[in-house]
Amino acid sequence: MLATFLEFPTYAVFLFFIAFALILFAIGYCALRYLNVHAKHDIFSIPAPAFLGTIATAWALSIGFVAADAWSLNSRADFSVSKERSAIHRLLDTANPLVLNDEELKTAVLNYRTIVVDDEWGRRNNTASTLEVDHAILEIRAMVQKIALSGLPGPIVSQLVNDFDELQDARNERLAVASASIDESKWYLVLFLTLLTAITIASVHADRPLAGRRALILYVLTATISLWILANHANPYVGMGDLKPDLLFSAQRHPAAPAQPAGS
Repeated sequence: MLATFLEFPTYAVFLFFIAFALILFAIGYCALRYLNVHAKHDIFSIPAPAFLGTIATAWALSIGFVAADAWSLNSRADFSVSKERSAIHRLLDTANPLVLNDEELKTAVLNYRTIVVDDEWGRRNNTASTLEVDHAILEIRAMVQKIALSGLPGPIVSQLVNDFDELQDARNERLAVASASIDESKWYLVLFLTLLTAITIASVHADRPLAGRRALILYVLTATISLWILANHANPYVGMGDLKPDLLFSAQRHPAAPAQPAGS
């Protein structure tokens, strides 16, 4: 369920976290008012301020673990896409008229890239393989097998087979990253500790409600913005910093700026 939510458009995730911030503050404020009543009758029922550090440290560690996973997966996804792009380019270079001059191999590789961009990446966000891409892989395999049996020198065939194997491995890695991008148990732990920290802030400020409200506002802003940024990087292929399918064509993440005419 959480994995599906984090694949929603950026604006939907943003609206969710606005609602989350309001709910988090409301829970903390209700806890502050409730505990303030008890504090008026028994001042010694208020936890020591140092207790907040225990819960806040656990929250910070949990969000740190999730952040480490997210950025690690983003690096892994970037590397796998680079490998896939490199394998595609090498196969196209091999099919070039100056090397093998194999139009069938070139067509099969271009067809594979087009289907990946439109179907596996465009429609499914790399969360699952598709039969169309599987068939495109089989088509390339058939071309490689045909070339291998044509009597070409061994080193050329060996390099071609190696490039094809790397293409398959890179594709599998790309799909594996999306499948493992969101560990829901860690996110549930972070959300639970986020709520618990808000209640703890309320408890240690039970005798000072004004200070408690200000502390809650600061904490809610910090927690919500941090979680929103993490949510946008939880899946390398979805969100604000997502990898685009254009990377299978070029290593540039953004289009190059047009060249200025000389003398302008």
